[in-house]
Order: sequence, then structure tokens, then C-alpha cells
Amino acid sequence: MTKTLEFRNGEVVAVGNFLAGLKLKNKASRGRTKLIKLLDKKNKEFSEDRDEIRDPYFVKDKSGKAVVKDNQYELKNKDKVGELNNKLNELAEEKAVIEFTEYNEKIKALYDALNNYTEDLSNSDAILYDLVMDQLENNFTKEGK
Repeated sequence: MTKTLEFRNGEVVAVGNFLAGLKLKNKASRGRTKLIKLLDKKNKEFSEDRDEIRDPYFVKDKSGKAVVKDNQYELKNKDKVGELNNKLNELAEEKAVIEFTEYNEKIKALYDALNNYTEDLSNSDAILYDLVMDQLENNFTKEGK
């Protein structure tokens, strides 16, 4: 049975950063490391897609690189900034599906450690914890594991 987690593209970095900051040991730590690597792969895909969307909107120099002026990319048509932002927002809302079947045992150990996590979590960490746990529970509580 294929095991997957689903986050929005725009959540992937925050989830990875949250996981990286947790105090975990042994197999749970290894599960976290595997999951962070899978998240990083999805983030690279997201970045490539974002660059592909933005590229036609930017002014290019002779070598084909986007022109940066005042620490911002120079737009070909400033009237199209809303259109560009809409496309980028749509991309950020798309689902990033992470398949982790081959790391099931390690990710299960991560789930168990998070389920019994005793450190205090607040603000965005609490929200991200809930997001991650919802996804992990979707995989592990269905099976009665």
C-alpha cells in the first residue's frame, strides 16, 4: 500500500524547518531526516515551477538573465503584476504529494515520537505540529498501527 503525505507547496519549507527544529532521537530522528529530504525534493520542484511561471514576466539582459533593479526583478509590464501574483498563489496552493512507502518504518517512528512529544509548542510550531500529525495520522491510524 502506497503511503503519502499531502501538503500545499507553500507549506513545504515551513514543515521542513519545523521538523528540523525538533528534539528527536534514534529512529524518529532518522525518519525526520528522510522526510526532510523528501520535502526538499518537493520544494525544488516548486521552485522550478515558480521560476517557469515568473520567467516570461521579467525583463532579461543580453545573456538571458532576469534584470534586478533596486533588489527586485524588473517586470516587462507592471500592469501584469496581479496576474503574476495570481498564478504564483495558485501554485503555492497546489498539493505537494510526498510518497514515503520505502521509509514507512522510519516515518512511523517519527509519528510515534511526535505523538508522544513532550516539549512545549506554541504559535506557528503548534499549527505545523497539527498539520504534520494530521497527515501522519491519515497513514497510520487507518491501519490500527
